[in-house]
Amino acid sequence: MPDPLSLDQARRIALAAQGLAAPARAVTAGPATLRAALLRLGAIQIDSINVVARSHELVLAARAGPHDRAAFDRLVYRRRAGLEYWAHAASFLPMDRYRLCLPRMRRLATATRGWWVDIRSRNQHLYGPVLDRIRAEGPLAASAFREPDGLRRGSWWDWAPAKHVLEDLFDQGTLLVHDRVNFERRYDLAERILPPGVDTTEPTAAEAALELTLLGAGALGVGTAADLADYHRLRPAEAKAALAEAVAAGLLQEVAVAGWTRPAYLLPGTRVPRRVAHPPVLLSPFDSLIWSRERTERLFGFRYRLEVYVPAARRVHGYYTMPVLASGRLVARVDPKHDRQAGRLLLRNLLLEPAVDPAEAVAATAAAANRLAAHLGADGVETGDAMPAALAKELRVALGANGP
Repeated sequence: MPDPLSLDQARRIALAAQGLAAPARAVTAGPATLRAALLRLGAIQIDSINVVARSHELVLAARAGPHDRAAFDRLVYRRRAGLEYWAHAASFLPMDRYRLCLPRMRRLATATRGWWVDIRSRNQHLYGPVLDRIRAEGPLAASAFREPDGLRRGSWWDWAPAKHVLEDLFDQGTLLVHDRVNFERRYDLAERILPPGVDTTEPTAAEAALELTLLGAGALGVGTAADLADYHRLRPAEAKAALAEAVAAGLLQEVAVAGWTRPAYLLPGTRVPRRVAHPPVLLSPFDSLIWSRERTERLFGFRYRLEVYVPAARRVHGYYTMPVLASGRLVARVDPKHDRQAGRLLLRNLLLEPAVDPAEAVAATAAAANRLAAHLGADGVETGDAMPAALAKELRVALGANGP
């Protein structure tokens, strides 16, 4: 019979694993704190939407608190403590995870996926010239390969052929991301990016899947088989075999979480925190705590849908809604925008969770918004017209009470 966990215990384990259970630091976080966050999470998703800040900046701010926003770039791109590659999605990974990427790189080099098969066939003549230019000139972005007439295509899915080639060579591991300029990737040869001493020993696909399953369990704290596979987007057959091996070897322990219909798993010796003391924060839609919308609902009773790609007239909650995490619960969601010109963080809408005390949720939202605004360098927080008048008034009072 699997050991039992209450839902509250499972939440506390998950929050601690994600670095969202400890009290706030009294000092500005430095590179060591950011590196620890990257190691703890194992993967920090990259996304281009910048309505508040880049997603990885929001993930780090939620855990590390105030810090030099350029410090993480220096950590990854100069000190080479991390790299960009695929995990749950395009992500920042600790550099010591490089070897675990090698089986995927090898697989994509021999049998690329979906519509890339046609792209590789049509653009095969470009691979050599693209590599020759990078080899001779050093790191280059896709824009460096633009046609001489200067024309560029309009939408992100209509990439120029050179961009396709660069992305395919990145998938294969021939190229890695040297750095970003205005968030555009600059690619270089992998051997010129990997730091001295990095382990390049290639595991088998099964060995990598086992390690990634255990790393996913550590990052999630507790999760079902589907949760563990989803963290690094393992292929079903590999994930199933890795989980079976991990359980048989005693590397994972099966548990039953109250209200969950499927078994869950955690690392043996995982401690259940007595309490959650983390300050309220706004979570990026791409935060690893809520990657799986199904798990988010199962763990927090919070049904979440990102409406960025939903037509405005059909949105229920807002364009870029960010859940409000407070006292170990998701208590509300806001639709924020960083108005850089005005120097304000605008909360266009606020919706409170029905099972939460409204005053508590408003106070938590105000504290989280003020904290994020300070990190972004905004002068303050404002409420938007989409918010009900009475709720906006209550929030403005709370913002003042929680402000500087």
